[in-house]
Amino acid sequence: MKPATLGAKLKLLLIEDSPGDARLLREYLAEAAGDPFELTHVDTLATGLEHLAQGGFALVLLDLSLPDCFGFDTFTKAHTAAPEVPIIVLSGRDDEALAIKTVHEGAQDYLVKGQADSRLLVRAVLYAIERKHAEEALSKERDLLHTLLNNLPDRIYFKDRKSRFIRISRAVMEQFKISHPREAMGKTDLDFFAPEHAQAALDDEKRVMQTGQPILGKIEREILADGNVTYALTSKMPLKDKQGRIVGNFGISRDITDIQRIKDTLAVERNLLRSLIDNLPDYIYVQDAEGRYKVDNIAHRRLLGVTSDDEVVGKTVFDFFPPELAGQYSRDDQEILRSGHALLNREEPVLDHAGNRRWNSTTKVPLRNDDGQVTGLVCISRDITERKLAEEQLQRTNDELERKKEQLQSTLGDLQHSHEELKAAQFQLIQAEKMQSVGRLAAGVAHEVKNPLGILSMGIEYLSKTLAPTDKNVPAILADMLDALKRADAIIMGLLDFSVPRALASQPEDMSAIVEQSVALVRHEITAKAITIERDLAENLPPVYLDKQKVTQVFVNLLTNAIHAMPERGTLTLRTYLRQLQPGEIERDDGSRLAGKFRSGDHVLVTEVIDTGSGIPEEKLAHIFDPFFTTKPTGKGTGLGLTVTKRIVELHGGSIDVRNRKEGGVIATILFKVRAGGEPAAVTPRQPWGT
Repeated sequence: MKPATLGAKLKLLLIEDSPGDARLLREYLAEAAGDPFELTHVDTLATGLEHLAQGGFALVLLDLSLPDCFGFDTFTKAHTAAPEVPIIVLSGRDDEALAIKTVHEGAQDYLVKGQADSRLLVRAVLYAIERKHAEEALSKERDLLHTLLNNLPDRIYFKDRKSRFIRISRAVMEQFKISHPREAMGKTDLDFFAPEHAQAALDDEKRVMQTGQPILGKIEREILADGNVTYALTSKMPLKDKQGRIVGNFGISRDITDIQRIKDTLAVERNLLRSLIDNLPDYIYVQDAEGRYKVDNIAHRRLLGVTSDDEVVGKTVFDFFPPELAGQYSRDDQEILRSGHALLNREEPVLDHAGNRRWNSTTKVPLRNDDGQVTGLVCISRDITERKLAEEQLQRTNDELERKKEQLQSTLGDLQHSHEELKAAQFQLIQAEKMQSVGRLAAGVAHEVKNPLGILSMGIEYLSKTLAPTDKNVPAILADMLDALKRADAIIMGLLDFSVPRALASQPEDMSAIVEQSVALVRHEITAKAITIERDLAENLPPVYLDKQKVTQVFVNLLTNAIHAMPERGTLTLRTYLRQLQPGEIERDDGSRLAGKFRSGDHVLVTEVIDTGSGIPEEKLAHIFDPFFTTKPTGKGTGLGLTVTKRIVELHGGSIDVRNRKEGGVIATILFKVRAGGEPAAVTPRQPWGT
């Protein structure tokens, strides 16, 4: 709610319940020169308060006797509602006490009805408005001064001609450690500071008052009475009255203790940094945005071949280095200035003042001002020539060592290969010798046992035909004896096959046909156990040179083992096909007499015999080709079937593999190499065992 300005018509609010008094007051105001007033009349306080709430009135003419309020309380309510609007009280009573009370509480004037004329009323209205404006301005100035003195961190004080305090700010109170400004009134600096500082301050103030010239921005070292030392930036000026006479002095003092201590610390650190820069062996320098040297150190000047700053500052790299190097340095510097990115630990060549080529490890970082703008760069560079020479020598040594290492590894590889070949040959010789010993033993045993077995066999046959048994068990006993002799004879024949293999009668054969013929030979046992035969025999296979009788013996042995391993109603799968061996598919068998005969890329004819039997215990799988080793119960096998089988396959240059299947049963795989024309790989049998 702001009063109207004096430049336009002044809006006045008249709160008066008497129509006659209201009409008279309106006429008085209308007589004013220039008709400066616009009067609004209401007859109750409540209505008047509503108008005041809307704002825009320069003054209120208030009757204290209203229908809804009476006496001093009427003024209180109106003043509270609009404290910024001046109020002139209109009363029908000439009550001095009431007049004083209302004026004391904020009324601008107290007029008695009937004693006021047009001139008095207009003057009272105008004076009231101006006086209210002046009071508000003065109050505002006073508030600003109080705010300034109570909130500024700077110390503000006013003194009389004798330099005695007459007004101080809160910051001065805090410095003097007093609780109220009046504790400083009438006192001087001698009451709060040590004598040496207080007297110097008083002398300065006396000079200011004598000359009328201020002291501005003086740094003072203040020593308080308790010995505490502070620093202040002080300005002192003469205090003048309205006539311009000097009546004292005033000043403002800013505590710069922290700043001064920082400056002192910076000065110490600056000296330390300068000492450090000058004594470091690294090259250190600063350049501006145009590449001109601003700062450098002794090591850098030594590199440039100069002795003083004057010979470096203001110059560029082009004044000290060859154009090619200087151009490269300048381009690097400009890129740093442009991008604001540092260059870290860059190894670069440099020429010293004598023209010697050296190597430096250089770091350059952008130098920025307070606004973050790049204004130059700082460089520190270290001579790494000795290290580079050592690295080059080390690299040459490493290259030589690497070359010798490769030679050594090659030689070692050759030795290891030779060692492995030697071990393989040694193992083959040992195995061959062992098998030859076994063969000689088997041949000797077979020779010594076969003739007696023949005599026993003939004797049993003679007795069976000529002896009239009186005991009914005699024929059965003789039959059992004959069966035992036949089994013994089969073992002897196996030993002979194992020890003295006969020469192969090879001719081109159809492998699928040999498999079919072998199945026919064991047809009785297959039928007896109701075993299902599944055939996957390839047609038009290339013929292979084989001894048909011996290979048939191989498949009969495999089929017999498979039949014995399966329960009734098992499945026997037979498969033949042609394929090409892939790298890593054939493992070297150091125990084989024909080790290493297969190679990657060879074409082989594959035959597989697969059963659904119980399989072979894993711990026994490695021994199935050993002589006299069998997994069958006693009396069910000689232990020579697979041994002879493997021997026959190897004599044909082939390979046999027997292993358990994950889904159960055993798969036996036989490979024969096929060459152009269907001929198998040439295999020269070794000297028969036992001969």
